[in-house]
Amino acid sequence: MLEHNGAVFKRVTWFGIGAAAGATGVVWAQQKIRQRIDAMGPEHLVVAAGTQARKVSRQVGRTVSGAVAEGRSAMREREDDLVARRDGRRRGSRPEPGWPTASPPPHRTRPARW
Repeated sequence: MLEHNGAVFKRVTWFGIGAAAGATGVVWAQQKIRQRIDAMGPEHLVVAAGTQARKVSRQVGRTVSGAVAEGRSAMREREDDLVARRDGRRRGSRPEPGWPTASPPPHRTRPARW
């Protein structure tokens, strides 16, 4: 009979350990699920959307500023070509000393705004 009581005690002990481990696992899983649900909540979505919008705006800003710089470079190059054609010289060469490089801008006869 003593062996039977020892076996019961072992079974009860292991049952208690298993129940405690199971309860701990359930609590841990519930916490993880709540964290994931909270991470998908409206507050998190607003923060995530704001972060993404900042990234996109930086990329667009870089693209636009690059396009503007490229446009200015092309404008200067075209202006140099036109001035060179007007002055009768090859592009990239310097004008002869004493030779006028550009005529003064025309004088406006009417105001810029009406």
